[in-house]
Amino acid sequence: MSRMSLSSLLSVSAGGEAEVKIVRSVREAEYRERDIVLGRGTNVVASDRGVTERVLVMRCDEVRFTRGGVIAESGAPLGVLATEACRRSLSGLEWAVGIPGSVGGAVVMNAGAFGGETGRLVRRVRVLTERGIADIPSGDLTFSYRGVSGLPHGAILEVELSLVPGDARKIFSAVSENIKRRRESQPSGRSAGSVFLACDGVPAGYHIDRAGLKGLRCGGAHVSEKHANFIIMDEGAKAEDFRALAETVKLKVYSAFGVKLKEEVRYIGRF
Repeated sequence: MSRMSLSSLLSVSAGGEAEVKIVRSVREAEYRERDIVLGRGTNVVASDRGVTERVLVMRCDEVRFTRGGVIAESGAPLGVLATEACRRSLSGLEWAVGIPGSVGGAVVMNAGAFGGETGRLVRRVRVLTERGIADIPSGDLTFSYRGVSGLPHGAILEVELSLVPGDARKIFSAVSENIKRRRESQPSGRSAGSVFLACDGVPAGYHIDRAGLKGLRCGGAHVSEKHANFIIMDEGAKAEDFRALAETVKLKVYSAFGVKLKEEVRYIGRF
């Protein structure tokens, strides 16, 4: 464990310092009640003032394909896992190719795209709590839009997903189409992915775009011109720039349409 800047661990490349433990093997994992657990840090923004809690960064990433699917440690990159599953002509993760987050994070968020969702594939989740290891079957979990209930407080160690053999040509076609759509609709650059949740089924980006907020800037952060639900961070931008811009967007959308946007990104530390 060492004290280090969180900016190197987060996709927004901003944030202060914290005590960090990199977990490269599930055998090394330990969990304390107040720990903050990170996967690939792709939807997290940390305060510039740092974080007082210890941060566990799950980098354990072993993957074992089984007859009925795959068992993946929580730090395995979801997009890489999806690519390998498709290469093996296993269907279920076509939508996830290109997603930068981790398997564990995908479960916590019930990550999804193009009509697919993580929760539909989950068979079992292994979680390390203060009391020990618990295996949670999918029947004890309730997945919702970008969330899940039924998981105990702790660090996800591994996830078992159900995949089915499919037609290689159809899988490749679906993956190619999804990659094309992602490239056409989503910006490059430093970001935390989608900032806000959809509201009553309407994408947040629709409201933000309709309010004329593309290109709006606070410090080193600006609303993407390509996709209004992305905030792009310039080199050297601060987490406070991101937070201030997100708050401004929320206020302007509410003022224009009476719509209350809620963040999909997770803030840690004191802002």
